[in-house]
Amino acid sequence: MREEAGYKPTIEECREVLERLVRVDTCQPEGNEGEIAGLIMEMLPSRLEFHKLEHTARRASLVVKVEGEIGEGGLALIGHLDTVACSEQEGWAYPPHQAEVKGDILYGRGAADMKGGVAAMILTLRQIVRSGKKPSKPVYFCFTADEESRGTGICAIVEEKYLDQVEEVVICEPSDEKIGICEKGALWLQTAVRGRSSHASRPELGVNAVEYGICFVEKLKRAVEGKESHAILGHNTVSVTRFHGGIMTNIIPSSAEIELDIRTVPGTSHDEIIRRAGEICEEIMDMDPAVHMETEVLNNRPALETPEDSPFVRCIMEEAERAGISTEPKGLYFYTDASQMMTGRQIPFVIAGPGDDAMAHCVNEHISLSSVGRYTELYSRYIMEHYY
Repeated sequence: MREEAGYKPTIEECREVLERLVRVDTCQPEGNEGEIAGLIMEMLPSRLEFHKLEHTARRASLVVKVEGEIGEGGLALIGHLDTVACSEQEGWAYPPHQAEVKGDILYGRGAADMKGGVAAMILTLRQIVRSGKKPSKPVYFCFTADEESRGTGICAIVEEKYLDQVEEVVICEPSDEKIGICEKGALWLQTAVRGRSSHASRPELGVNAVEYGICFVEKLKRAVEGKESHAILGHNTVSVTRFHGGIMTNIIPSSAEIELDIRTVPGTSHDEIIRRAGEICEEIMDMDPAVHMETEVLNNRPALETPEDSPFVRCIMEEAERAGISTEPKGLYFYTDASQMMTGRQIPFVIAGPGDDAMAHCVNEHISLSSVGRYTELYSRYIMEHYY
């Protein structure tokens, strides 16, 4: 191992980059990633190859390509630029876009999820350029828009075929000083129930859409939650996240609408869950022909996993240990851009980035600047050791 392969920025360098990123408001639903994409271009040497993908007047993604000795294969580091909204403004100790620093900790919306990872990507890119060397294969740094909603950015990057030849992927999401090798899938279903109203004193004259909706949820939970299990991620979960039905206490509700957030472990078939949801609707309608039910898929992202003994994971773990990062494999319960990049492909990937994933979407979100430095060292070590 060449000691010079590792580059660890100073706390001040980490602060300088991350402060500038957090001070740009990229909250959903507006996003405003176009402004921060321009800022990233300003912070990097102009001789790099930039590809800015405009989605709307204010929203954009950015691909920075470091050309390799050969044009095929290579590595992609991926991080998103948008953040969730700043709910509960009054609960913040500091304004969420002020980027207040106290000691080693920087506070602000997106500090952990995931402008800390974006900062580590920028610092790594700077070091690659300073080396003055050309990697053996291309290295792509992808800064995406709209990850927190529809995944507009990563879908556009995939559609434009920037990553068609990539052989390895690092998702720079916060991983709590560990290396993530798997993530849960997400399947969101919306089920509409139509019944018939009546006076609540005569429920037998109506068809209670809310009660049939509850019946649907209970049956689907039994079908999904008790099936597959995973050594790191545990079990599938089915959560009711929205339920609308009824207009008055004394009226049997004639309609209900339910939204379910289903999180799945690797090995679970989303097609099978969708099929079973349809069967349950049919079973209920057979039981009472006066009720009508239908289910729509709102979001469908598969669970993903890279085997712990894969060569890519083993090499990442070796460099992580040298950078002072735990080699305990971790699973992420949320989905990342990987879920829309890997469709129909199996590319070795890890989820490895500064910050604690438990901070994501929280009031007083914050990150350790030292963590940004450690993951910059991990990225630079891996690239310099395996691509130079």
